[in-house]
Amino acid sequence: MTGRERVTRVLAGRAIEEVDHRPVLPILHTGLAPIAGVPLGRYFTDAEAMARVIADGYRRFRYDGVQLSLGVTGEAEALGARVEQPPDRAPILREHLLAGPAAIDSLRDRDPATGGRMPLFFDAVEKTARAIGGEAFILATMRGPFVIGAQLRGIEPILIDLIEDPRRVADVLSFATDVAIALGRALAGRGAHGIVLGEATCSPNFIAPAMYREQVVPHHARLVRALHEMGWRFVGLHICGNIIPIIEDILSTGVEFFDVDYQVGAAEAIARAAGRAALRGNLDPSADLRFGTPEKIRARVEALHREVAGARWIVSSGCDIPAGTPGENIAALVEAAEGGAT
Repeated sequence: MTGRERVTRVLAGRAIEEVDHRPVLPILHTGLAPIAGVPLGRYFTDAEAMARVIADGYRRFRYDGVQLSLGVTGEAEALGARVEQPPDRAPILREHLLAGPAAIDSLRDRDPATGGRMPLFFDAVEKTARAIGGEAFILATMRGPFVIGAQLRGIEPILIDLIEDPRRVADVLSFATDVAIALGRALAGRGAHGIVLGEATCSPNFIAPAMYREQVVPHHARLVRALHEMGWRFVGLHICGNIIPIIEDILSTGVEFFDVDYQVGAAEAIARAAGRAALRGNLDPSADLRFGTPEKIRARVEALHREVAGARWIVSSGCDIPAGTPGENIAALVEAAEGGAT
């Protein structure tokens, strides 16, 4: 059984007993660049380098699927925002296009699929899929409307708007949802088997669950519905932190899976999901993977196997595995994940 088959069966709602071992698909992209000896400045500006880092990481560690990401600045840059690219760091957003009185209408004639580094990202996804897509599950990351909105408006201003000017937030999120739909359409057909929406700023650690429920969930539901209609079979949602208060809201969006960060107990997440979606997580990317030892990681994964027995659960980090994570720790994660019972 290939990794692609394992992940596909779990996401499609098949019983976990139908796979030969529980799949592992870590949130691992930029963390691979130092292992490959590729500076992040090159990784983010060269589609060939990005695809090679991802494909070579898969061949080295043999997890079941890979995840690609352009980073949180990608959509804003695609709409014309100024972004700085350091030699060996992720891109830095230097301009919020909607920080002042600028109207959203001034951005509507810009095609996000052809702006900034979006064509580079699409090319990297396609190159990765051609290289390993027959055996590995290819998961492409796209920012959801609240992260896009925060990158356009500024994080602090959009948080204030949630309280003082919800109508403005609604306009920004509606536009950001249109942007995400356009990018999802442009990304379709590039070889990715699934798409995950990064929405870190929707975390209950960041905004009140009621604000997420009332002001963001309708946009998430519209986006997920549009992605399904254009042919995306598997759509996931990544929200960091303690998502227990919003799991019902996440499920209401129609996603096939969602990520579970390390702050959330696996058993409680499984109980609340009640089989309505697959779950992925929930190792601590810092304490377990970046600064842990292979022995600690094996013990942590073995405990996770016991906790999620019988559930549609994909072993992963709860969030991005950071640069500097030792290769032997990633190898230990995969070894332990593949050695556990379903």
